[in-house]
Amino acid sequence: MYRESWCLTWLLLAPNLKALEIDSLNQVEDIISKEKAVNILTEEEAGTIIPFWKLEFFQVCGLPKLKSIYWIPLPFPRLREFSIYNCPNLRKLPLDSRSGGSIDLAVHNGEQYYRDEVEWEDEATKERFLRCINPNSLYRATTSFQN
Repeated sequence: MYRESWCLTWLLLAPNLKALEIDSLNQVEDIISKEKAVNILTEEEAGTIIPFWKLEFFQVCGLPKLKSIYWIPLPFPRLREFSIYNCPNLRKLPLDSRSGGSIDLAVHNGEQYYRDEVEWEDEATKERFLRCINPNSLYRATTSFQN
């Protein structure tokens, strides 16, 4: 049973997760907080732990206060599906133009302005993932990284 005040930064210590769904936690602002992570990890661990390395499916849903999943882009080498539903304050996605291989990204936030409000890491990231965001209906698009 989850309590809304729980911190999810402990996910740093779960490197073998293959699927993660975080749903209906009204008070969660960060999935992995940088400030809390420095209290969990040693300096050596902080340089070697890359969260969600084995993650294949990731869904966040019904998190009205969510602002951040992780503070820098993540590689997500095995991620196949990344879904975001009803997280209107999530503006910065933990993606860059090299994230993942082939990701089926679904973003459904219900607000017309959401497409314009996402803060992209750079222009290449925006070009790769922007077409995957459709705030009016559930829309799935697959995007692949080509070296």
